[in-house]
Amino acid sequence: MVPDAAVKHYKAMQRFQALVVLQAADLWSEVSLSSLDGSWAAQVPLLVPALTDVQGRAAAAGASYGALTLADQGLYEAPEHFVDPSGFAGRASDGRTLEGLLWGPAPHVKTLIAGGMAPNQALKAGGKYLTTLVRTQVADAGRAAAGVDAATRRNVGYVRMLNPPSCSRCSILAGRFYRWNNGFNRHPKCDCVHVQTTSRAAAETEGLIHDPYEYFKSLSPAEQDKNYTKAGAQAIRDGGDIFQVVNSRRGMKPGGLTTTEGTSKRGNFGRSGPRLTPEAIYGKGLSREATLKELERYGYILPGGQDPTGVNRGQVEGFGQLGRGGTRVGAREAVLRARETGVRDPKARATMTAAERRVFDAQANWDAVRAGRNPFTNAKNAKVTPEVAARVEREYRKHILGY
Repeated sequence: MVPDAAVKHYKAMQRFQALVVLQAADLWSEVSLSSLDGSWAAQVPLLVPALTDVQGRAAAAGASYGALTLADQGLYEAPEHFVDPSGFAGRASDGRTLEGLLWGPAPHVKTLIAGGMAPNQALKAGGKYLTTLVRTQVADAGRAAAGVDAATRRNVGYVRMLNPPSCSRCSILAGRFYRWNNGFNRHPKCDCVHVQTTSRAAAETEGLIHDPYEYFKSLSPAEQDKNYTKAGAQAIRDGGDIFQVVNSRRGMKPGGLTTTEGTSKRGNFGRSGPRLTPEAIYGKGLSREATLKELERYGYILPGGQDPTGVNRGQVEGFGQLGRGGTRVGAREAVLRARETGVRDPKARATMTAAERRVFDAQANWDAVRAGRNPFTNAKNAKVTPEVAARVEREYRKHILGY
């Protein structure tokens, strides 16, 4: 059962989002198609402080509900530090200024009009785009503060709380125990939140572990088709692994008939050659028996059946992307130290999240190029070619400067 404190926090986040959405809609109503840039430029400075205020309130809520969530489970771990909510307000979650982020609806409207949309419809679409932006910024402030709060509590991780209706990606990410340093994947309009707990065993005891198949079965066939695509939903109904079906869309090629997902040496399909998607398999119009064989052939129906915890090695606590299953001594020891102490070495790439590693590498590679070293080779006196320098500069701009 989801702790009462987590439910109350989710409802509070909805109120915060509704508050800023109303303010944004009111300001957008002042925009004129005859002077799109000028009319919106006059409103952005009014929306920035309003959004900043709500971000701060959302961050304060995100930083404080973890203690009550743990207490609801009969658990408690004192924070070693207290989160400063102001650190999550006044900036966009991708690092941009709020002014830069909130300017986005104006060029969005122009793009739609240039693409043939009627001006009045484009203006309405711009309002919806603005709504998505401000909702996401409020939710991200609350989630980021909650994640930092979890990191300050020794031995505390989190379970991702699903708030139906939810998309297919969230449905397979939710309800699993994540360690404190696992990033919280989300998308625009995502309203999932952290539920802090101390271990997978504790999460199972409290009923927090979520079965994605049960969520799938709770939907009507039409809702299943909408959330998982028609072919994907049918593959799951026919016994396909929900994780394989959903993830196949991640590497889908143009046309939707093949995917690169799972085709690496360690992938579930794990062989050379194209991997057909469920859409391609059902598009063949084969008999049911032949279709099921194709789903099995391409790694969607698995020998172990539909396992709600998944079959990928990555879902079992290991040694991270750089640990190679524990065979890399340095990475393994860094991970073990972090688990034992609850503190990560800020310079140890093995204990960083993927996002942290991208930022770290961007800075380190830029420093190397500035010092005349090629960061992509250990060879002595390797030259920094113009191509290498340009590549490093591009990554530095993207991950450090935010543009």
